[in-house]
This record gives sequence, C-alpha cells and structure tokens, in this order.
Amino acid sequence: VKYSRSTLQYFVRNWGSCGTSQPRFTSSQMRNRSSTDHYSEWAAPIVPIVKTDGSIRLCGDYKVTVNPVLLTDTYPLPRSEDLFAALAGGKIFSKLDLKHAYLQIPLDEASKKFTTINTPKGLFQYERLPFGVSSAPSVFQRTIENLLSHLQHVCVYIDDILVTGTDDADHLNNLHAVLQTLEEAGLTLKQSKCKFGVPSVEYLGHIIDSDGLHPSEAKVKAIREAPTPTNVTELKSFLGLLNYYHKFLPDVATVLSPLHLLLRKDTPWKWSQDQEKAFQKAKAMLHSSSVLTHYDEKKPLV
Repeated sequence: VKYSRSTLQYFVRNWGSCGTSQPRFTSSQMRNRSSTDHYSEWAAPIVPIVKTDGSIRLCGDYKVTVNPVLLTDTYPLPRSEDLFAALAGGKIFSKLDLKHAYLQIPLDEASKKFTTINTPKGLFQYERLPFGVSSAPSVFQRTIENLLSHLQHVCVYIDDILVTGTDDADHLNNLHAVLQTLEEAGLTLKQSKCKFGVPSVEYLGHIIDSDGLHPSEAKVKAIREAPTPTNVTELKSFLGLLNYYHKFLPDVATVLSPLHLLLRKDTPWKWSQDQEKAFQKAKAMLHSSSVLTHYDEKKPLV
C-alpha cells in the first residue's frame, strides 16, 4: 500500500484553548473526542500512562498504526546549549508550563481519522494533536517557537517556556508580552507548575540563576550515591547520567578512560582497582556548587 504525502500529513489550522481536551475517559470529557464508525484501518490500542501527580493519561499506541508510515516532521528540538545562551544577562526568571501540551493544537478534519483509538467504549478520534504521534513534538515545538519568535529573553522547549529579564522591569515587560501572546492564541497554562519572578529556576536538568548554570542538586546526589556497576549495562547507565554534565567536568574523558575500556567489544568484565579509582574520582568531580557562567557576547573571548 502506498501513502501519499498529503494523506499522512498533520496540519495545524486554528489555535484554541485546551479546555477539557485532556485525554482521560471521564464522563465530562468523552465529548472531546468524536465517535467514529465501528471499523477503522487506523484504530490504535490505548496505553495508560501514570503521571507524576498520580492521574492517568490515556495515549494511543501509534507505533503499530500511523507512525510506521508517517512522513515524520523533522523540525529539530533546540539544543540546551543554544537555549541557555539566550539567557545571558538574565537576573529574574519565570517558568511557564503549557497545560496538556500537544492537546492544545487542533487537528485538521482530514487528519483526525489517523488518530483513532480503540477503547472499551468503542472507537474514537482525537480532535486535537495526541500524545504518541511521532511528529507531535516537532509540530508543537515549531508552533510555539513561531508564536513567540518576536520576543526577547524567551526560551521554548516543547511545553516549557522560560522568560527572563535584565532587571525586574525588563522581566515583567517580557513576561507580560509572553502571557498576552499566549492569551491571544487561546493557549492556557498549568498554574501549579508555573513559577513567577524567582531568582533561580530548574530548567532542562540545570539550575539557572544570574551567575549561570548549576547542576541539579537531585541529579548530583544521584550520581554521587550511585553504586558500583556490576555489569556493562549498569556502567552505561552511570556514564550516561554523568555525560549529561560533562561540560562541568574538566578532563573527564581522561578520568573515565579506565571505565570506557570495559565497553570495548569482546572485552571481558573485570572491575579492577583502576576502574574503582576512576569511578570514585568521577563522582567526586561533580558538585552542585559548580557553575558555568552565561555567555556574554560583549565580553572578550579567551
């Protein structure tokens, strides 16, 4: 079967408030999906996801239906380094969370059938962009970036928006402009996950303040309390966690070289004194007090 580009493409046509479009099957929210026929070639099974607040989000398992044949949107998510560079000079911060994320984006009528889900209550189509569709992050990132692209001191990473300013007045002006733009677009925030006018904020696994970037205390604690690996899988997990903060660790490649030896193909697992020494030294190198200053284009490079 051949699928045309137009058939498998998602369109964003209008803005709208998320209202009650959260994908949970409560009686008051069933009307936010339109029922479909008793048969659909795109019907996906549902997957329950437990959220951090204990609530349940029902998602479609689209990897078995539309994702394999979807012409995936390749709009890139921003690099954290680029986002942090945009915060240079910031003194006060506000962090905004877009409520229900993708579900604030209405779907084109022709695209709805591809989001069909198979539930105990029958087949339903999403009216808004659902979680689980492979293009959803890129579609949402492009949409929100384009919406706020005219504003200064604003960072967007999917549903998290960070606003800063060089002083209280500048921060308030920037925050007002962002909130006004979101309101005009019909987008809503989740108040419980927003922070306003704070001197520091956690964003993308870092603590950000006027001095620069700091590692998250929770992640530093996890690294420092990590047990000694007993196999390659556990070693890879530790190195992956440590690598997220590699920019805070000078000469980390040299320090970790005994550990990387165990990752070579056909190398038998043998945790010796050299590996233990490198493991403990790597953990000791990272401190929550470590800081990388914000890039300032007005200062000379050295």
